[in-house]
Amino acid sequence: MVLSGEGGDEIFGGYRRYRAAMRPRWLGGKAMRSRGNFDYVPILRNHPTNWRDGLEAAEVRATRPGRSRLMVAQEIDVGNWLPNDLLLKIDRALMAHAVEGRTPFLDSGVVAAAFLLPDALKVNKGLGKWLLRRWLEKNCPAAQPFAPKKGFTVPIGQWIGNQGARLGPLVAAQPGIIEIAEPAKVIALFRSSNGQRKGLAAWILLFYALWHRTHVLGLPPAGDVFETLI
Repeated sequence: MVLSGEGGDEIFGGYRRYRAAMRPRWLGGKAMRSRGNFDYVPILRNHPTNWRDGLEAAEVRATRPGRSRLMVAQEIDVGNWLPNDLLLKIDRALMAHAVEGRTPFLDSGVVAAAFLLPDALKVNKGLGKWLLRRWLEKNCPAAQPFAPKKGFTVPIGQWIGNQGARLGPLVAAQPGIIEIAEPAKVIALFRSSNGQRKGLAAWILLFYALWHRTHVLGLPPAGDVFETLI
């Protein structure tokens, strides 16, 4: 059995995007995920304009009298980001090794109490999770609770960049990719994908190519990723 911290950022305001969502528009505030990755990397044949419809609907549902901008952003993440991303990944990772996991931050009582905390106990002096940081400062200062937040980002840009010259043509030649993107732009993207945005865009295309091959074309994997895409 392992304890995991999923939910801590969502219910105590730990993400930088929350601080942007809290500010008025005229002070640089913006809605969460206001732009998609392919807005920055324009390689699709037909750029979708409705990709954010689900988020906009969630924003409308979460916006109620008496709720702050931060509370609206938190509810959106708890209802969408957590179950469709973080909790899905941790469940797969744990079950792949027959390990049980628990997420104490997502206990219903903890969530209900934390959600109603004043914004200043969640985000303060430019830092999220303020209440947790103050508790750690008192009870476990060795944890350095006021150190800058560090994520657990996988270096996909570096991996894609190192293999881009080999991967790019393979991905660009896949039927699912040819349908949605221009092959020459896909190859160029993979060759210059060391940056975070380009690396993520290449990663998305790679996995869409694999997904399309398996679930649309009905073809089984044929070895590693390179052998499968040949």
